[in-house]
Amino acid sequence: MYDALLRDTGLKASQLSVLAAVDSAESVSIAELSKRLAMDRTTLTRNLKPLLDAQLVHVGEEGWRRSKLVRITKAGQQRLSTAIPLWERAQEDIGNRFGQKRWQTVRSHLRDLASQY
Repeated sequence: MYDALLRDTGLKASQLSVLAAVDSAESVSIAELSKRLAMDRTTLTRNLKPLLDAQLVHVGEEGWRRSKLVRITKAGQQRLSTAIPLWERAQEDIGNRFGQKRWQTVRSHLRDLASQY
């Protein structure tokens, strides 16, 4: 349902999460990105591929310890700035449907869960 809001951006919700995580760091290794997102590397790679194909992120050559660094491109930053307001609208819609207080409680529990990884 919420992927439909992002359709015009060409992003799925999972890809938006990856793009936002890459943007929050100047550059980040795939291993660190996987850890930050609590996402296994196979799933992360699957979500990175369309972002790479659309030139929204760039993956560098292997470096120290065979790690590859990922960074967001200008096109990626522009796409992200288009997608974020849509994502915020989706979050607001969930809160309205679920009840703002209950939604804040769920979000708090999700943050607690994510902090364990």
